[in-house]
Amino acid sequence: MGVAAVGSWVGFAVLGVVPAVGAQVGDGDTPSIPALAWEARSDWVDVRSMGAKADGAADDSDAIQRALDGASDGSTVYFPAGSYRITRTLTHTGRRTGLLLVGHGRDTRLVWDGAEGGRMMQVDGVTGSRFVGLFFDGRNRAAVGFCHHSTTAFETEVRHQHLGFANLTDAGVMTASDDKYALAETTFENCLFENCRRGVAFLSFNDFNFTFDGCEFRDCETGIECRHGNFYARNTHFRNSRAADILAMPEHGCSVRRCTSSGSRRFVELKNQVTPMTIQDCQVEGWTHPDGAVSLGGGPVILMDCGFGGGPKRNPPVEIVRKGQRVIVSGNQARGASDLIREGHAGMVLEVPDGKRKGCLASAGRRFLKGEVPVPAKVFDARRDFGAVGDGKADDTVALRRCIDAARGHGGGALAYLPTGRYVIAETLRIEGADYGVGGSGWCTRLIWRGAEGGTMIEVRDPGRVRLEHIAVGNHDSGKMNNGIDILQTGTGAPSHMIYDGVFVYGMYQMQPLHKGLQLRGLGANAVVLMPHVQGNLRFTDCAGATILAGMTIQGSVVVDGKDPRRDGLLGFQTRLATAVTHVLYLRDNHSIVMSDMYVENANNGWVFEGGPGLPPGRATIQGAKVHFKGEATDPAWGTSMAIDNYEGQIFFGHDQFSRQPPDVRIVQAGERPLELFLVGNCFYGSRPEPKVGPMARVHYFGNEGIPALEGIGPKDADGDLLRKALTGIAEGLDDLRRLGEADLRLNHGASRIPFPGAPRARPR
Repeated sequence: MGVAAVGSWVGFAVLGVVPAVGAQVGDGDTPSIPALAWEARSDWVDVRSMGAKADGAADDSDAIQRALDGASDGSTVYFPAGSYRITRTLTHTGRRTGLLLVGHGRDTRLVWDGAEGGRMMQVDGVTGSRFVGLFFDGRNRAAVGFCHHSTTAFETEVRHQHLGFANLTDAGVMTASDDKYALAETTFENCLFENCRRGVAFLSFNDFNFTFDGCEFRDCETGIECRHGNFYARNTHFRNSRAADILAMPEHGCSVRRCTSSGSRRFVELKNQVTPMTIQDCQVEGWTHPDGAVSLGGGPVILMDCGFGGGPKRNPPVEIVRKGQRVIVSGNQARGASDLIREGHAGMVLEVPDGKRKGCLASAGRRFLKGEVPVPAKVFDARRDFGAVGDGKADDTVALRRCIDAARGHGGGALAYLPTGRYVIAETLRIEGADYGVGGSGWCTRLIWRGAEGGTMIEVRDPGRVRLEHIAVGNHDSGKMNNGIDILQTGTGAPSHMIYDGVFVYGMYQMQPLHKGLQLRGLGANAVVLMPHVQGNLRFTDCAGATILAGMTIQGSVVVDGKDPRRDGLLGFQTRLATAVTHVLYLRDNHSIVMSDMYVENANNGWVFEGGPGLPPGRATIQGAKVHFKGEATDPAWGTSMAIDNYEGQIFFGHDQFSRQPPDVRIVQAGERPLELFLVGNCFYGSRPEPKVGPMARVHYFGNEGIPALEGIGPKDADGDLLRKALTGIAEGLDDLRRLGEADLRLNHGASRIPFPGAPRARPR
């Protein structure tokens, strides 16, 4: 089996090469990004065909620029292994969708030999694009490795994967502070930043939803610098940051989860009083700032399961610098320090008892950067090998079926590849079997339905380590279609494992939450589904026994329903964005869900919780960055944060920022089922909660800010017995976040092997 890209082929091979949870990489180890031994695809434009030599001596600037100038929507520019000497900024400007720049990881190096203070590469106007497997060496002369300078169009859903940045005098990656537009919903996956003044610096308003996962920052002045937007950092290691690992001056809520830090001056500095944050399951060792590893001057902070050790003079590791700062603490350790939080602070510290679960990380030396990841071992090309046309007119059903059959028959991580194009299908494509993938170039590889009305475009059944990647299936931008479902996955109860990565289905901006999209039905205890990146409507029916974990999901609505009482699985979401939707989530039939980083803007309404008699109680645990609705304040059909109808169990909400519109945070409950609602660590920014609940519901406020009467502990929780019960419920909500973290480490970061079909699998508890 071949070896290659995380987020593309993890789960097929080489799963044991990264340390297990709690393992420590020795100080002498200096991991780099992986070497990616790609088989070049038929639609890849090789920069050598433009005259690049990649010998480290010739100036390759003009040749690479010719390749970039010729790129259009859906183009792939390919950098074979080698050293590319560049003497001027490489640029790509214009409204482009689905652009891919791809190299061989640590074996493809762009080396700066231009003027001091230059930028190595700059893009303007890209969206739905990927930059994969390039190493930028500034040689302590270039200022910036990669700059997003958004003057022609708003950039969104841009992925940075397996990139390396070293020896930059300003920043590895930067968004320009004078941008007309911005970069949002971008990811940094398995990227390395070394000896840069700043690793990633995003400086513009609307630089929102930056997600860092599996990265490493070492020997930088500052690792992550957020000046206005917001971010989520998880499973990331920092080492020897001279100023701070994370400098956060964001506009909306952020999170730092399962990160480690060794030898840095500071771990986190938070500076903005309207910004809540969760710092979860982080290990910090050997910080040097005398006032602590963490400085808090923001909105409410949940600090849980973190370990601190080796700081100066037994000083407490956490410093509060803003009067009124709320800090909710649970399960932390301050090894060798006099206390967790420095005495004499002017904030409010609220303690939640330990839950039934613990944090996962045991050492500040735990690192997540993968130096080996699997790539497709064999590529079957639908056009080159099977005669597909991809012109949006010819029927390509037979050719695509033959291509998929070839990859399935070969196994061993083979890929059925659809180059950029529009592929008409008149019948359902079926994905079954094991150890292969189906995918395209990205946003501009599109499946077009011309079959019977109400049909299903792709049907997935009992897959065994199968991927569907970088392909648009029935999404709105592909044109009007009369199919009923874009992708349907079902199961028989046999063990299965499926990954959806870079999949675009119907739902973005369409206000039709029950229409088309990716639908999962009847998945049981032996099913695992991972969604590193999916755009569009998602529906889960009777899948509460399965393990379903989403990394980044964009737009559309989420619908969860079904009356099957077997509910010991996990439905977990990490980065999630919803704008222009009727409702963000429909959680029906008392189902449960965990959502850790949810951003809501310009939505009609928020969350719907529904239940009924005869169903087991559920629990929804939801954290987020922002809650904002758009509409007329006098219109009762918009702006309801939570509509609750006979949902029984617990709803845990917070941290989050309820942002101004509407000023009344509407929470409406109907029905007679018992309900506990927890509002924890929220910032009510120009808003005020207005719960209207019945006698069987109890609302608990804990550590919120913005409304004086609700800033600490709500008035109903003043008596001791009720407070103790409320704290128990809060601990259960934090346990959901712990469980989500366990699943992320286990399934995405090598904490355990994913079983082969037929092998027994331990059930989560």
